[in-house]
Amino acid sequence: MKVKKRKKSRRGFIDIFLFLLLFFCIFGQRLVLPVVGQTPVVFPLVMVTMLIMMLTKKFTIHIGRLILFSLFMTFAYLPVLFNSSFSMTSYVYVFLLYIPFLIKFEIQEEWKIKYLKKFQSAVLFTAFFGIVQFVLQTAGMEFFDPMSFINPEFIQTGYNTTYPIAYDSPISKPNGGFYLEPSMFSQFLALGIIVELIFFKRWNRIFVFFIAILLSFSGTGLLLLAVFSIPLVLRLKLKHLVLILGIASIAGYFFFTSEFGELTTGRTQEYKSQSSSFSIRITNPFLAVFQSDENELLLGHGAGQSTTDPFPFDTNFTVIPKLWYEYGLFSTLIFMIFLFSSVFAKNRNILTAALFFMYLFLSGSLLQPQTVFLMYFIINIANVKKVEELKFTKKKYNILHSKIALTKTFKLKIVKKREVTPN
Repeated sequence: MKVKKRKKSRRGFIDIFLFLLLFFCIFGQRLVLPVVGQTPVVFPLVMVTMLIMMLTKKFTIHIGRLILFSLFMTFAYLPVLFNSSFSMTSYVYVFLLYIPFLIKFEIQEEWKIKYLKKFQSAVLFTAFFGIVQFVLQTAGMEFFDPMSFINPEFIQTGYNTTYPIAYDSPISKPNGGFYLEPSMFSQFLALGIIVELIFFKRWNRIFVFFIAILLSFSGTGLLLLAVFSIPLVLRLKLKHLVLILGIASIAGYFFFTSEFGELTTGRTQEYKSQSSSFSIRITNPFLAVFQSDENELLLGHGAGQSTTDPFPFDTNFTVIPKLWYEYGLFSTLIFMIFLFSSVFAKNRNILTAALFFMYLFLSGSLLQPQTVFLMYFIINIANVKKVEELKFTKKKYNILHSKIALTKTFKLKIVKKREVTPN
């Protein structure tokens, strides 16, 4: 019986690309090149990689997505015909950011698991870092930012990298050291918990992630977990469900009965104020959209105008209202169909759904390479088999391989014995 040799996982071009993409989407999230304003380092990395893939023909194109994306870019240009306020830089940036979603390449199952583990290890490191940031401040030390040693022109500005947990508080919100904002830190921690619950179930890590989310004093991570709590709970065995509820109950009790917990729960009434974080992200952008006239509702105000037009209230445009305000309803619908097909073509699971929810509603991600390319990274590895299935397949192969090797050795010994036996 012949057994095909199992291909060894070799470190190739795609592997190096995925490693760099993961590194810069987390540890290099705040690093920029001081060109064309500020360009996140991860952006030229992906563009160069796409160029190399095109030159070496190491890719194939999704034709359906190409048609949808071409339609979007056509409709998105229409506002320039009747509106002089149009940012060509913003228009080109959208084009370049989402080109990678047209390209597909194959990754071995084992590498997908390895990169999920690398992602988890990276998030775990930042979780410990965020906890240390908080503990050091409670001990009377100043907030520690590891990026403070880098030349400021290479550090991303325009984000609330950290700010006091309450007005006039000496303690600033932890950001894990490398994230753009505490809210982004909490969202990555929530993704870490979801990955653990789906694939690995390492409860000590889940505990660390949960503590770090609480100490980030940001509700977006907890919101992400709350939205997907039911499908996550349904996947758990009873003993695991009891364990996770126990961890959450104990950590939650000690946190929410402290003065820090009171600060967090006090934010649940934010939606009532138009100047609150909730209103600035969720309701105010849609108010800005619906103040437009009929033509602008259908075709938009023009690329980049959501950041330059004056509004009577503060706004932080998330993906859908930004698309709608700048490019109109038609373009928004086409783009969402394109993106939905890109994300869920092979990944109809909780992880990609959570990432998509985070992208759409929890940050201004439309032109944020760090989040867009993280989503691209995850959708290429999230359609992996369950870890248990992969281990079983590997174990089955190893047992079969060992049996054949023993059989060959046994037969070889018999042949040699016959050769040395005198006639």
